[in-house]
Order: sequence, then structure tokens, then C-alpha cells
Amino acid sequence: MPIFNDNLNPFGLDFSDRAVKVAQLGRKKDGKLFLRGCRREEIPQGIIEEGEIKKPEELVKYIKSAMENAQPDNLKSKFVIYSIPETKGFIRVIRVPYEQKDDLEGAVFAEVEQQFPVSIEESYLDWQVLESREGKDLEVLVAVVPQLVVDSYSEVLSMAGLRPVAAEIESIAIARSLINEKMSQKPALIIDLGKDRTSFIIYKYPTVQFTASIPVCGVEFNKAIARQFGISEEDAEKVRYKCGISLRGDCRKVYEALDSNLNEMMGYIDRLLGYYQDHFKSDMDIAKVIICGGEARMNGISSLLSLKIKKEVEKGNPWVNIVSGKEIPAVSRNDSLIFVTVLGLALRGIEKEDPI
Repeated sequence: MPIFNDNLNPFGLDFSDRAVKVAQLGRKKDGKLFLRGCRREEIPQGIIEEGEIKKPEELVKYIKSAMENAQPDNLKSKFVIYSIPETKGFIRVIRVPYEQKDDLEGAVFAEVEQQFPVSIEESYLDWQVLESREGKDLEVLVAVVPQLVVDSYSEVLSMAGLRPVAAEIESIAIARSLINEKMSQKPALIIDLGKDRTSFIIYKYPTVQFTASIPVCGVEFNKAIARQFGISEEDAEKVRYKCGISLRGDCRKVYEALDSNLNEMMGYIDRLLGYYQDHFKSDMDIAKVIICGGEARMNGISSLLSLKIKKEVEKGNPWVNIVSGKEIPAVSRNDSLIFVTVLGLALRGIEKEDPI
């Protein structure tokens, strides 16, 4: 059923330890979508730490600044859909025996208690049946988030004069942003390469199946280069983006500095693909790998991944469900890799139906 009045048009708000990002979409008279405004506002260390809000009053200032300085237009809506950091929520497809379909809620809660490292009494839980066939196990998508996290985020938004419409775990927003119905319905692995962590999302139509995160990330890349060359982490990041993943000339030393971290990432991807085959009982292999996030802008990373894991690897296109035909996106495809999550939230805000 419709959950949004046409006049609400919530905007998306994505939190991280280092920045807040906002984005809002609009709809033209012909039904086509357009970017009303977006903005990334960097925040000082200590305001949010590992997804937990430490200085709410300071965070409010940066949220308001991002809204006021969004381009091409500032954001005036008071309604917001916000992200829950991947490390603070849990999302997984579980299987419930068909015989328990008459007490599905009880069966889901029992499975959550066994499979999720959370207390149900201290969490918000949402679930949706994905597949139900006579005599077959039911596939159920379950999302669990600690109440403390959701309540603290909602409180900050209230302090900012905003009204939360929904909270959504990052992986759901990312998948909505990068996947559309025209793509192959074969499973895909989405890798969100961030500054503070790398997240992995296994997507099989019509939704996310499994998520996980590791600390191999942009910050660790910078530290490795800084140690190798005896320079600051800030300068190391500049060197990394200048060289990318390359064996040419002096850039070979940069690659060698990153070798340990890259091998750790590749090893995790191999284990994840094996886990998918062993536990999801799928007759379809992962067809492609999609990378996104700020660190996906590093030259050569997609080619290296493709070579190492022997899969088709492509940089994600967060405009695939927004821009049609030969339209030119308001933000370049490469630069928009940092806006993947918030554009996914904005897409939910413009939709008439409540997608999961």
C-alpha cells in the first residue's frame, strides 16, 4: 500500500563516521526523475564513532549545513529516510520449514535468536516472505537493528527539526541504487569499498541475501603506504590516487605497499563465494561483481579484482534507476560512487510503494 503522500517527498540522509550525505529526487511532469539536490558534508572525528553518535548537537549542525548547501537546489523537506550503518544492523535470508507457516512469526523469532547475535527484546525486527511454495521451506528476509541505534539517530533528526519516515540498513539502499529489473537476475556480489570498512552484499533477485564487512579499507591502504614511504597518511592518499593499482615505474612500490591488504581482501572474497555456494544451495553462481563506494574510484581496482577472482567486475552506476536514455547525470558516474547509498534512500523517498 502507498506510504508516502505526494507532498512529502522525503530526502535521503546517509551517516558515516566521516561525513553526512543528503540527496533528494524529484519527478518531472512526464514522470522522469531528476536530482533535486545532493551534498556530502565532511564531519570532524569524534562526532560519530563506529556508527555511534557521540556529539548529537554537533551532528545537527552538519546535517543542516548539508541540506542548505545541496546542489543544484537546497533541501527544504522535513521528511527523511536515513541509513543504518552496515555494522550496526543485520540482514539475512533465513529458511523456515513449510510446516511452521501457520506460526510464521514464532518461527522467524526462533531462527533470529539462533542466527543473529542480538537480543530480540532490545532490537527492532522486520521481515518479509520472499518465496513460499507448497511443501518447500519458506525463504524469509529478516532485518534486525538494535533499538539504541535507531532511537539515537531518530533523536538527532528530531533535534534538527526533521521527521523520520523510515530507517534502512545501508545494503538495501545500495542494492536499490545499483540494480534494476533489466539486469540479469543471476546473483551478484556488490563490494562497497569505503574509507573505514569494506562491505560485501550478496544480491539475488529480488533482494539482498547476505551482508558482511571487513576492516580492509581506504584508511588501512593509506597507513600501509605511509609506512612504506615515511610520509603522512594524507600525503599517502594523494599518492595512492595518483598511482592507483599499477606496476609501472615508481607506482610499483605503491602496489607493493598495498599487496598485503589486497591479498587479505581477495582471500575474504574467495571465502565469501564459497560460503554462498555451500549455504545458499543456489543452482546459480555469482554472475558479476559490482564495486561502489569512494575507494572504488581508485584506478585499476576493478581490473585487479576481475583478474584475481576471475569474475566480471564493473563499477556501479547509481543513476541506472534515475537517468534514462542519453541523459547526462548531474554528477559524473565516477564521482557519484560516493553517493550510492544516499541515492538509494532518495529513490525510496520518491517511490509510491514501500519497497524492501
